[in-house]
Amino acid sequence: MFEYGRLVAAIIFLAATIISGIRWFVIRKDYSVSSILLVAVYFLAFVVFVLQFICHTDKVNMDFVTEAEACFVYEDADVLQPLSAEELQSVKAIFDGKKMYKDNPSCGFSEDISIIFDKSQTFCLARDNCAIVYWQEEDKYIKLSEDEKAQLHDLLESYGFVFPCV
Repeated sequence: MFEYGRLVAAIIFLAATIISGIRWFVIRKDYSVSSILLVAVYFLAFVVFVLQFICHTDKVNMDFVTEAEACFVYEDADVLQPLSAEELQSVKAIFDGKKMYKDNPSCGFSEDISIIFDKSQTFCLARDNCAIVYWQEEDKYIKLSEDEKAQLHDLLESYGFVFPCV
């Protein structure tokens, strides 16, 4: 998870380094090429570091997931079943490395139609046919391809899932 406190501390440190470099440059009145390059390198490092955090995108990391449960509560169905090891690997492969983003899609999401990882991370599936998943604890969305959505729906149909379920 991205930590803003660490970003602020790093920016303060880099800004202080740049300021001290510029101060050294001005006080010593050393306008040699090496001094100018030193300040330029400090400034460039600062810009690259800040851009890294600005352009940073959160991605799903499934490396440490050890178990998952399929949850489907809809009409007469009330299912809470653990996924097999093979199914877990398939689901992890679908989500691993996907970008997470903030949004407010019109697809309906509910923890009643979800996959729960390690009893603590709830991935709510779109109740209609959207290829979007809502990660409840992170309050972010994950876009799937149509093939990945179909693969996930096919896998979950064996547990009684029916799509759309609005």
